[in-house]
Amino acid sequence: MTTLDLYGSNTEIFKQFSIRDALFVHYNCPQRDKIMQLYSQHNQLLFTISGEKIFRHGDDTFFAKPNTTFLLKRSAFLQELPDDYTGFEVLVFYVKDDYLKSIFEEYRTFLPLRSLQEVTQKMFIPFDVNDSIYSNYRDILPYFEQKNRLPESILEARIKELIFRILDHPANGQLLSYIKNVADEIKTPIYEVMEANYMYDLKLADFASLAQRSLATFKREFVQYYHTTPGKWLTQRRFKRAKSLLETSRMPIGEIVFECGFVNLSHFSRVFKANLGISPSEYRHQFQNK
Repeated sequence: MTTLDLYGSNTEIFKQFSIRDALFVHYNCPQRDKIMQLYSQHNQLLFTISGEKIFRHGDDTFFAKPNTTFLLKRSAFLQELPDDYTGFEVLVFYVKDDYLKSIFEEYRTFLPLRSLQEVTQKMFIPFDVNDSIYSNYRDILPYFEQKNRLPESILEARIKELIFRILDHPANGQLLSYIKNVADEIKTPIYEVMEANYMYDLKLADFASLAQRSLATFKREFVQYYHTTPGKWLTQRRFKRAKSLLETSRMPIGEIVFECGFVNLSHFSRVFKANLGISPSEYRHQFQNK
C-alpha cells in the first residue's frame, strides 16, 4: 500500500504550495504501473484537466475524464490506468478535516443548508462546476509557476473563494452535506470505516486514522461493536470476500489476493486452508463442478 505523501516530493513533477495543513498540487501523473493501491489521510478535491484515470474503491468505480471534478474522502483506493492512457493532468487539493471545517464555519451563514441531502457512504462525491467555478480553478494554475513565493494570504483567499463557490452551487448538495458533517465533527461509525476499507492492506493505525480516533480508542470501540479483535475480524472479512470472488468470478487467484487485502498468496492460502481445509484453487474447482 502506497501512502500519498507529496510533501517534499519532486517539485518538478508535483508542482505544489501549502497553506497550513492543506497541500495544493498540479501535476502530470507519473504513474507507470497498470494499477496501484493508494492510501490518503486527507480528503482530496480533484479537478481533471486532461487525460483519463480510473479510481476504484471496493465495488465502486469512478472515471476521471477532462473537466471531471470530485471529492475523494479519506480512504484507501485503487488508481488504474485506462487501456488508452495518454497522460493525466490534474489539480488536487489535499485537505484535512480541520481545514474544511475552518472554511465551512467562516461561510456557514452564507451557505444553502436547508433540506440537505443525506450524507453518502460512497468514497467518491462528484460535484458540478459552473462557469464561475471553472474560471476560479483555472485562475489558480498560474500560481504553481510563480518563481517568487506569494504571500500565503493571497493564495488562501483564492482557494477559499473557490471552495465557497463550489459549496454554494445548488447542484453540489451532496458535497455540502458531507463537509457539514465534517464541520459538525460527526465521526464516521467504526463499522462504516471497516466495511469501506477492509479490502486494503492497511495497518491498524491507518484504520484508526480514517476513523479519526486514537489507536487505543479505535481498538476499544471496535471490540465493543464487533466483539472480536480487529485482526481476527479483518482476516475473516477478507476471507469471506475472497471466497465470494472465487465462486462468482474468473479473476485469477493472484488478483483476488490483491483485491481482498491479503499480504501475499501464501498468507491467503494459509487462511483459506484454515477455514475450509483445501486450497483456493481446489475450492474453485469443486464449486464450479457441483
